[in-house]
Amino acid sequence: MDVLLALVEAYEEKLWPIDIDENFDPIDVLNHAIEEMGHTQAELADLLGSRSRASEILSRRRALTVEMIHKIGKAWKISADLLVRPYRVDHAA
Repeated sequence: MDVLLALVEAYEEKLWPIDIDENFDPIDVLNHAIEEMGHTQAELADLLGSRSRASEILSRRRALTVEMIHKIGKAWKISADLLVRPYRVDHAA
């Protein structure tokens, strides 16, 4: 069975390689999950504890914490590798 799995993975990687774009960041990943994967900002708010916290994350006014990354990754099946990348945070004045 492991051989079959390895063959399928190799086949899929050859036909549909995942090209990780260095220009996207964790907020882009979250927006993609909301816009394309059927998740909602309300779901994100439930994971993070409040609507305002979810809004602050998505508007880049607050950085994701390790705990947030773990919760989102587990609930939405998103690799933590995609959420731990450095990104711009616009601190409030």
